[in-house]
Amino acid sequence: MAKKRDIRHPVDSRVIARKRLEKESGALFKDHGGRVSVALVYPNSYEVGMSNLGFQRVYQLLNSRDDTVCERVFMPSPGEIGWMKNNRRTLETMESGRPLGKFDIIAFSITFEHDYINALAILDLAGIPFRNRTLSHPVIVAGGICVTLNPEVMAPFFDMVMLGEADRIVDPFIDTVAEHGVRSFPRFAAIAGVYVTGGYNPEYAPDGAIKSVDAAAGFPAKVSRVWDTGCIDNPNTTVIHTPDSIFGDMGLVEVGKGCGKHCRFCAAGYAYRPTRHFRYDALVERIDKAIEMYGKVGLVGSAIADHPDFERILGHITARGGRFSLSSMRLDMLTDNIIGLLGQGGVRTITVAPEAGSEGLRARINKNITDDRIIDTARRIAVAGPFNLKLYFLVGLPYETDEDVDAIVSLAGAIRDATLRGSKNRGSVGEIILSVNGFVPKPATPFQKEPFAGVKKIARKLERVRSGLKGAPNITLNTSSARYDYVQAFLSLGDRRAADYIERAYSLDGDWFRAFKKIGSADTVTPDFFVTRKKTEKEILPWSIVDHGLREGYLERDMRRCAKNRLVEECPPPGTECSRCGVFAGVCVSAVGDGE
Repeated sequence: MAKKRDIRHPVDSRVIARKRLEKESGALFKDHGGRVSVALVYPNSYEVGMSNLGFQRVYQLLNSRDDTVCERVFMPSPGEIGWMKNNRRTLETMESGRPLGKFDIIAFSITFEHDYINALAILDLAGIPFRNRTLSHPVIVAGGICVTLNPEVMAPFFDMVMLGEADRIVDPFIDTVAEHGVRSFPRFAAIAGVYVTGGYNPEYAPDGAIKSVDAAAGFPAKVSRVWDTGCIDNPNTTVIHTPDSIFGDMGLVEVGKGCGKHCRFCAAGYAYRPTRHFRYDALVERIDKAIEMYGKVGLVGSAIADHPDFERILGHITARGGRFSLSSMRLDMLTDNIIGLLGQGGVRTITVAPEAGSEGLRARINKNITDDRIIDTARRIAVAGPFNLKLYFLVGLPYETDEDVDAIVSLAGAIRDATLRGSKNRGSVGEIILSVNGFVPKPATPFQKEPFAGVKKIARKLERVRSGLKGAPNITLNTSSARYDYVQAFLSLGDRRAADYIERAYSLDGDWFRAFKKIGSADTVTPDFFVTRKKTEKEILPWSIVDHGLREGYLERDMRRCAKNRLVEECPPPGTECSRCGVFAGVCVSAVGDGE
């Protein structure tokens, strides 16, 4: 897992930035004089960061203010790092080439847990200490899905964490900075969605579990994450256009937020709920701009096909002669008409996520779809055209047996047979691509207290699938690394004590398992404490400091439903009164209980 930094071929980072800027449209250049200055960091490559609508949205929100200047920073390549070291230069922003240390605020936008180590690399390259910073250093803040779910893993490195959707945090935060300065931490703590990490002190029991979390005077006992309640008229879309992003051949448009399917493993399903569909007219306005610029639009969202105007949206794009791309689709939403529209829109690979191989395990995770439905959908897709079919599965789920793992192999074979039958009159058949990954428990989901199965068990399950599909024609299998899955679980489920391991892993060039062995003092818990241990029902979890809006005990009650193999109904349409889970209290509200 080591990621050596090859700096043998230095590349001038200033030249790279200039070439990128020359290809872009939409970037803003502002004078720093008298303005709050923010270095907005995506701790991954430029190509990945510029494909992230959340990152672009924060850039837009900050620069829409006359009193603020925001410039971008990305993880430099090994060659750029070599150039900086050879020339004794610190990391600089793209727009002005200003060193990060000269900004008022460094703001990280973090999507993937594995980018935590890159965040440390960026601070190091900027010459900024990881901890114990002085008044001369910028204030370090972070936002994004990972730190919203669990801000504690990186809390020792960040002064503040923004919990939730930026549209409701940016303005009150910058207003406070402009009026009171960047270090008015008690005032920041009064802003909904702002978690001031230094205001809280966790205490640990002898067994290593969190005993209590003490809040300093003036700091709330829990920090509420925030939602953008009025977003339906303002879909996120590409702000800065560049051909050098992952989706550089299309303009991205967010179709909606949230998903109401209650899949018990799914972080996105809980982090972005409740479902909010963007208004059709607002979507079409942005879609048309993307088609005019690129001829292609990428539709983004957790539950794209659930939009009430989904077919109408696809029909509009194809009527304009445009093409489109979209993320994973719900199997039960793939009607013959939608499949036809996918073909007209230039889609060549249809992605679906059965997640489990057997009907019984799918019910456990609240994914109520039968084998027959999956197989018939595969056949209808093959009848419609030579689509490739990509399917996502998980191994290591709670209550999983070896028979459930074997069922992935059996289902894949049945899907292949169905596609062959469906395409026999055409003479050509698409490829079946299976992506099988180890299950990683996520905070703020019903499975948050479940253990990761362990490296050996996950590796064995993945090998069981590989062996079962060995030599299977027309099936391509991609699997995760069980060791990689373990590290992700550690970064997802840890508390502040995990920061020592992250810092050590950075010093060892990303060799996580050497880092895990290096720290083992009596007052430090091992990684297995976070990863492979089942948490007790009453245990204080690291992310318990965050009020995710769920009713007290809701997730625990849903786990009891899971144990009884009981399904949870899909959320009612947006605007319908419901308080089953409690999210959006005061907006989606009724006296309806969640039941047992």
